[in-house]
Amino acid sequence: MINSLIFRLNQSSQALSILLGSIILILLFYATIKGYEPFFIHNWAKSVLGYSFIFLTLTLTLLSLISILNIHNSKIYEKKLWFETGIQLSNIISTTALTYTLLGISLGIGELSSSNLNVDTINETVSKLTKQFSMAFMTSVIGLPLSAVLRGILVICYEYNKNKIKFANQNLIK
Repeated sequence: MINSLIFRLNQSSQALSILLGSIILILLFYATIKGYEPFFIHNWAKSVLGYSFIFLTLTLTLLSLISILNIHNSKIYEKKLWFETGIQLSNIISTTALTYTLLGISLGIGELSSSNLNVDTINETVSKLTKQFSMAFMTSVIGLPLSAVLRGILVICYEYNKNKIKFANQNLIK
């Protein structure tokens, strides 16, 4: 019982290390290329994506990484379960991205419909509208490729382990 708990805790810490290390490398690469300060990137992510999308995406990505690690390290009969779990988590990431896209578009249209459009207020209205549309499309730009990458890694890891087990079983028969 305690060994199983320690094993799961180890898997979670490995997945968290991979996630946080990847985030740091991506932010470092982006900041180096664009010349932005880390605080600017944080403020941009907060204003465009929002904390709820960031939290949901990071949590689902962490759980997907735990599934990938468990495909490699779990018993033979548990690999399919972790594969299916990871695939479903990846699908939830893409669903979340599309949901936030629709939310951003709806908020933008709601802002447009409730605004009093005249020459004096058009600039302010267009500014609010573009902010909502920016959130809408950036969530898809981030969430859909992330989901596809995680799904691809899951399939490759699962098939690799399945073939490795099949090869080992064939050698046992000989």
